Amino acid sequence: MKRTFFKIYYGPAFQSAQLERRKLTIPPALHALNGRSVLFMTDIHMSAMFPDDAVRRLIGQAAALEPDIVCYGGDFAETEEDQERLMPLLARLRARIGSFAVLGNNDFEHLYHSSRGLVNELNRIGIVALVDTEARLDLPGGARLRVAGLNALPEGTRPPAPFFSGEDSRDFRILMAHYPKSFMLHAGNCASLPHLALAGHNHGGQFRFLGLTPFNIGFEKNKTSRALPVAGWTDVPGFPLLISPGVGTSRLPFRLNVPPTIHLITLECSEQTA
Repeated sequence: MKRTFFKIYYGPAFQSAQLERRKLTIPPALHALNGRSVLFMTDIHMSAMFPDDAVRRLIGQAAALEPDIVCYGGDFAETEEDQERLMPLLARLRARIGSFAVLGNNDFEHLYHSSRGLVNELNRIGIVALVDTEARLDLPGGARLRVAGLNALPEGTRPPAPFFSGEDSRDFRILMAHYPKSFMLHAGNCASLPHLALAGHNHGGQFRFLGLTPFNIGFEKNKTSRALPVAGWTDVPGFPLLISPGVGTSRLPFRLNVPPTIHLITLECSEQTA
């Protein structure tokens, strides 16, 4: 069999993202959510190198999955102009229950003066932006969705107010952060642990060869944790964490052996109750 050692993914040539499907077991008390789905997408980095047509195809692919809940992990666009073009495209992706987002470091660093504007724009198109805040939504069947989002800056920030207080067995809890390391710093600040945690930022290394990425040689060592993988599912004590490779690129406009990826997580009750 012929093996391919190099596979390059280039933004303008984007046709579709790799779709990872996963089942997540939830407690019997959450049986009302059995079969519901969570779509996670992060690090779009809309720019001239990941233009409108590419993002339009991405959103179309995600919308075809008809998700119940949509979560975005931040780093939406490279410039204010890109951000303005992105909003009407994101508005096409509708969730049956609700859409939620955290901001990424790019949203603060490159768009510092408009990060508040980004929050407002996301809220305007129906995406609840969470910056050290929590959203609660009552659902049919007695369940309640609780989604919390951590600040994108992992170092030198005050711990957020405790999330998920007043534990109820009918609550389904999602905790989001752009930086995976945020969970190591602030997960203990949750009064109740999440059922699902979602992060991005790393782009899966963006470049991978012979199993190695820039993170293996010290890239962003102050922003990452050796206790966590560059991408994939892992167990932080008490809850499952998905670190997504994301979709877009930064610094260089291509990916090497790291395909753009979105995730569809289907909730599956551990027992069917009568």
